[in-house]
Amino acid sequence: MKIKITGFLFFYCFFQTCFSQNIKGKVVSNGLPVQEVEVINISSKDVVKTNTEGAFEIKATTSNWITFYHKEYDIVKVYVDSLFDFNKSLEIEFFQKSTTIEEVIVEKQQPFLKGLKTGMPLIPNNKPSVAFNDGSIPNGMNFMAIGKLIVGLFKSKDTTPYKPKEPVQFRTFTAQSYTNDFLISSLKIKPEEIEEFLNFCSFDPNSKEAVENSDKMTLLQFLITKSEEYKKIYQKE
Repeated sequence: MKIKITGFLFFYCFFQTCFSQNIKGKVVSNGLPVQEVEVINISSKDVVKTNTEGAFEIKATTSNWITFYHKEYDIVKVYVDSLFDFNKSLEIEFFQKSTTIEEVIVEKQQPFLKGLKTGMPLIPNNKPSVAFNDGSIPNGMNFMAIGKLIVGLFKSKDTTPYKPKEPVQFRTFTAQSYTNDFLISSLKIKPEEIEEFLNFCSFDPNSKEAVENSDKMTLLQFLITKSEEYKKIYQKE
């Protein structure tokens, strides 16, 4: 029995060695090479790093996942399918991790008319009012100026562009809803993997739907589903 098992392992290793091929490529960001990027073959657990020119070379076979990781950039994953061209050099484009910006709500304030009494001129509220001593208006009423003022008020109301409020991003809503300690204890994610796990979730288009209605229960269900996927791909059995 031991002989059979040993023979099988030898055949399996021989098969992997014979059919593994090298994947070559380069990692760039804004046209510049990125060094010290960890290039990880998730299936074989092989890890290499890009050199000063951003170049790398790693062994892989069909159905392998290759992950490109750097703490300052978003994670990139490549799947080696049956149509993958090993003779072609890859060029991986990296993007800087997005930073969280606090939301600022700008309220549009409409100008209003002041002094709407009979026989009184219409005066914008940001200008000093005319002083009255005996009920008369100095220099008379300028109906032409008043008409232009009213037209200008309605014109500005119609032409002022409306800026919609920017939606809350996935990482922002997750940080507001659940602490890292909660993710570690509830989802069984290792402390050192929290950052990578949240990046993994943000690549899923469903992450936008998870925070669309600011529903924490929907977000939690999404995180549970993604944690199972993450552990199958990244964590050792």
